[in-house]
Amino acid sequence: MDTRIIKPFVDATLKVLETMAFIKPTVGEPEFRDASMPLGEVVGVVGLSNEDENIRGFLAIGFSESSIIQIVSSMLGEKYETIDNEVKEAAGEIANMISGQSRQALSSMGIKLQASLPSVISGKDMTMDGSEKRPLMIVPFTIESGSFMLGVCMEGINIK
Repeated sequence: MDTRIIKPFVDATLKVLETMAFIKPTVGEPEFRDASMPLGEVVGVVGLSNEDENIRGFLAIGFSESSIIQIVSSMLGEKYETIDNEVKEAAGEIANMISGQSRQALSSMGIKLQASLPSVISGKDMTMDGSEKRPLMIVPFTIESGSFMLGVCMEGINIK
């Protein structure tokens, strides 16, 4: 996977969180990740492909409990204490918004992708398997209350 592909996803993550939750995360260095390492306690996932399906993959945004509670509390203007259904739904919507913003930027690079509906999974020590064919690139972010990670796994993408 070309590392230039990650920039639209990082930019979209920053824009969505700054606009919707009034939070400005600090961005860490992108790295290829061992699929056996946990991504977060709440993970929003959006499948991505082009019309011919020769480009396939997903984006995943995995939050620690403390980070998703801070983000959703700020987004919705209510104090959340635990991960409930509303917090999980918000994680899915965040993934969906990041998908939309990043696909718009990729489109301007000549890469037109479609997205699936977002899915949310939650639990302790979850992992995302990018497989050997599609490496999982991770970008860590930190905010006041904790951390979260953006994962991008794509196959068949080429930048011209």
